[in-house]
Amino acid sequence: MTTNTATTKAEPAWLEAARRPRWTPEIAAQVVRAWEEEGGTQSAFMRKHGLPRERLRFWTRRREGTEGARKAMSFVAVDVAPAARQESGREKGEQVQVEVGGVRMRVEAGASQELVARVLRAVKEVQGC
Repeated sequence: MTTNTATTKAEPAWLEAARRPRWTPEIAAQVVRAWEEEGGTQSAFMRKHGLPRERLRFWTRRREGTEGARKAMSFVAVDVAPAARQESGREKGEQVQVEVGGVRMRVEAGASQELVARVLRAVKEVQGC
């Protein structure tokens, strides 16, 4: 009499940790290494393991020092004062309003791109966008 036993392939040690909502740098390094060893596309690798493709993309870019990497955040002193108004009731100078996740930020003429990017990254990180 023979019995039919199903064999289950053991999952890699990193896979359980990689299924958590956030990766530590150590887990990310293990996942990236596993993907590189296996070869193929990021999408195929992540689909095979049931993981979000964008997360692997983020960590590979971060490791390479490209757009996925963030500069350290810092805070900037801000003075709060009433805006100068023209006779028509509109504020002076050029400005743009940006809304991210319900947070509205007014960017006035002369604001540096770096400052605006840091503020938007901080809002995004806090809100988990």
